[in-house]
Amino acid sequence: MAAGKVSPIVRAIAWAEKGTTAEIRVHISRRFFEKDAFVRAQKLFEQFGMYRTTHRNAVLLYVNLKRQQFAVIGDTGIHEKIGQHYWEELARSLREDLLSTHYENAIAIAVRTLGITLQAHFPPALDGQNPDELPNLVTED
Repeated sequence: MAAGKVSPIVRAIAWAEKGTTAEIRVHISRRFFEKDAFVRAQKLFEQFGMYRTTHRNAVLLYVNLKRQQFAVIGDTGIHEKIGQHYWEELARSLREDLLSTHYENAIAIAVRTLGITLQAHFPPALDGQNPDELPNLVTED
């Protein structure tokens, strides 16, 4: 991503989190020697402290560009509300989008889709308080 330019992914994260207490983080990897994207995503979820959100409603979207694999990890609070079928449909859509458009656009679409769902299930508090518990950034390795 070009320096000084706000990526479509970061814009999508900001938009998605505006109407929800949930948190979304994206990690992009270019590691070739990686056997399992899901295992790596689980480790990063822990490493980033994403399980520490107040409502256990953080999501990590992990994409390995070299291996052409991805994983989406949702914390327990989210999974209880939306179930496995939702994750499977999101993964199917993301897979199709990664094949048909630039990876940044595909990830941004997935983040916005997540945002709509999270806004429905985890709206901000009635008092208007909606602290940003995790940074809205894309990390890479």
